[in-house]
Amino acid sequence: MVVGSRRGLRLAALGTLLAVFGLPAYADNSPTPPPPASVTDVNKSLEQLQAEAAAVQADFAKATIAYTNALKAAQTAEAAAKKAETSATASKGKADVERRRLGLLTVQAYQTGIPTVLGAESMLWSLAPVAENLQEIADRQTAIQQLGSTQVSQYQTAMTAENEAAKAKAEAASKRAAANEAAAKAKQLAQEVQQKAADSALMAESQYADLDGASELSKQLQLARNQQALARWQAYLTELATSKITPPAAAVLKNPAKLPAGLQPLTAAGAPVAGAAAVVQGTRTVKVLSAETIRAVNQAFSLLGKPYGVAATGPDKYGCLGAARVAWQPYTTLPNLVGKVYPNYQAVPASQMQPGDLLVMGSKSLGLVHIGIALDNGEMIAADEARGAVVVTRVPDNLYAALRPTLGTPVKPQVAPVATSEAYAFRCGNTATSYNVGSDDWTWPLADGSYEIGTSFGQAGALWETGYHTGQDFPAAVGTPVRAVTSGVVRVEHPAWAGNLVRIDHGNGLETLYAHLSSVDVADGTQVTAGQRIGAVGSEGNSTGPHLHFEVRLGGDPVNPMPFLATGSATIGWGGYSNGMIPASKLCALGSGHMLRCDAAAAYLQLAKAYRAQFGKTLCITDSYRSYSSQVSLYSRKPSLAALPGTSNHGWGVAVDLCGGVDRFGTAQYQWMKSHASQFGWVHPSWADQGGSREEPWHWEFGKPAVS
Repeated sequence: MVVGSRRGLRLAALGTLLAVFGLPAYADNSPTPPPPASVTDVNKSLEQLQAEAAAVQADFAKATIAYTNALKAAQTAEAAAKKAETSATASKGKADVERRRLGLLTVQAYQTGIPTVLGAESMLWSLAPVAENLQEIADRQTAIQQLGSTQVSQYQTAMTAENEAAKAKAEAASKRAAANEAAAKAKQLAQEVQQKAADSALMAESQYADLDGASELSKQLQLARNQQALARWQAYLTELATSKITPPAAAVLKNPAKLPAGLQPLTAAGAPVAGAAAVVQGTRTVKVLSAETIRAVNQAFSLLGKPYGVAATGPDKYGCLGAARVAWQPYTTLPNLVGKVYPNYQAVPASQMQPGDLLVMGSKSLGLVHIGIALDNGEMIAADEARGAVVVTRVPDNLYAALRPTLGTPVKPQVAPVATSEAYAFRCGNTATSYNVGSDDWTWPLADGSYEIGTSFGQAGALWETGYHTGQDFPAAVGTPVRAVTSGVVRVEHPAWAGNLVRIDHGNGLETLYAHLSSVDVADGTQVTAGQRIGAVGSEGNSTGPHLHFEVRLGGDPVNPMPFLATGSATIGWGGYSNGMIPASKLCALGSGHMLRCDAAAAYLQLAKAYRAQFGKTLCITDSYRSYSSQVSLYSRKPSLAALPGTSNHGWGVAVDLCGGVDRFGTAQYQWMKSHASQFGWVHPSWADQGGSREEPWHWEFGKPAVS
C-alpha cells in the first residue's frame, strides 16, 4: 500500500509538472509500433547490410585499383618497348650506313692503290655491303695489302655504330619481354575484375530483397531511440517533481556565484556551470535547469517524428533551423541562418554541455551547416535531412560550439566561420552525396610496396565504438613513412583509441585522419602538401599490430576511403543507405520505370513540365537511379566512360541521363537546359561540359536549388 501510494504521488507530481511546462505526448504520424525486443539486434541488421555493401564495394575498388595500376604499367611498358624498338631500328640503319660508307671508301682505296693497315678480315667485313662476290675480293690479297690507312677512322666509326645497334636490339628485346609480361598481368587482373564484378553484382542483388525490411527495422530503431530519450527526460522531470524543486527563471541561474538559497553551483569538468544549478538532498545531487530551458526541451520533444523540409518552419514540416527556432520560442527568436545564431548566444565549453543548449555543427573551412537541441547521453534533437524527420540522434563529431540562450549575448564577440559554396551540401546532417578533389592532387598515404591492404571500411564488429570500422587499415612496418594525401592544415591529437593522430582539414568539409602513428613529423597548424611526410606507421592506441588506420570524412562523417584512393573522389549516402543500395520504397517514380530521390524527383517533374511547355514534347530520359549491380555491369562494359561502382551520383538517385536533343552540345534543347535547369535545382557538372574532363551533354545532376 505504501509503495502504491508513493507511485501514485510520483505520477501525480509528474502530471502537474508536465502541465506546467506543457510537454505534449510524443506521437508519430502513424501508430507507433512497439520498440524492438533488442535495439542492438535491429541496429546490427541494418548496420550489417551496410557493412557488407561497403566491404563489397571496397573489395571491388581494390581490384579495380590493382587493374588500373597494372593497365597503366602495361601501357608504360608498351610505350617503352616501342620506343626501344624504334631506337634499335634507327641504330641498325645508322650502323648499316656507316658500314656501307666504309665499304665504299675501301673500294675507292683499292681502285686508287692507296696502302691500308686494315687486316684482311676487316677488309672483307667492310666490303661485304658493296661487293657481290666475296670470293673475288678475297682473291685480291695484293690489292688489299696496298689499301691506305685513311680508312681506319671510318672502320672504327662503323664498328661503334654496329655495337650500339646490337645493344639497342638487346634493350628492345628486354623491354618487349617486359611489355609482354605487363600486358599478361593486366589481362589477368582484368579477368579478376570481371569476376569481382560478377560477384559484386550477385551479392548486391542478394541484398536488395533485405533492404526494405532493414529500412523498416531502422525506422523502428529510430522510434525506439526517440522513445528512450523521451523516457529519460520524463524521468528527470519526475525527479524534479518528487524532490519538490520548482525550476527557477533563467535570470536567476546566470551567475553560479550568486544563486538563491537552497541552490548550489552545478559543476562539470571541475568548473561551475553558468545557467544551471544543483540541489543536494542527502547523498544525491539533482541538476536544476531553468524553466525556460525545460520548456524549450519539451517543445523540441513535441516535434519528434515531424517530416523534414528544406527551410520549413512548421507546422507540418521542419528544417533544422525551423525546429530549433520553435523549440526556443517564445523565450527568444533565432536568426534565419545558422551562421547568424552563433554570434548572438553565449558559447559554453563542450564539457559543460547541458540539455536545451543550441548545438551548431560545421567547421572553420566549411561554415556552420546544422543545429540541434542538446539532450543528455551525448544526444540531441534535430531536424535531420538524412533521416527525413525531426529525430533524436547522436551529437556528431563536427560539433562546432554549444550555445546557451539563457546566458544572453556573448561576453566576448563570437565570429561565425564564413559559409563556403560547399556548405549547402552538408545542411542539416545530410553529408554531401559526392565530393571530387581531383585525381591529380591526390596520392596514397603510403608508398607503393610498403604496405598491405588490411581491414576494410564498414566491417562490423565489437572492436569499434561505432559498431563498424570507420576507415581503411594498411598493415606496414613500424617507421614506414606516412604521407598527406592532399594539401591541407594539420591538427595533431592524442585520443586514447588512436594514440597519435594527425587530422588534416582539406577545406569544404573534407578531412583525412592518420591514426596509430609511432611518430608525428608535423606541428599543429602546419600547412602540408600532397605527398608530404607527416609521420610514421606505428601501433599506438587501440591497435592489434603495426598499421596505418586511414579515414576520409565528409562533413564529419566517415566515408569509404577506397573510392577516394581509386579516383580522387568519393560518395556517401543519405538515410543510412549505400550507393546503389537504396530500397525502392525510399525513391519516387518519374514514369517509364525511372526513379530518383524524392526531392530530386519532384524537382525533375517541375523541370519536365517547363520543358514540355517550351518544346511541346516530353523531356527524354534514358537513365536515372542506378543500382550497384547495374553500375558494376556498366563499368565492366565501359570502364573508360563509367564511374567506379559505388561513386556514381546515379547510385544516390540524384542524376539523370537525357536524350531528345539535350544529349548534343549546341542544340536548342541543350541550350534551354543550360539556361533554365538550375531554376529547378538541376545542374550540368563542369566535368561534363564541352571541353571538360569527360564531355557528357546528356548527364545532369540535382544540386543546389536556386531558392536556397
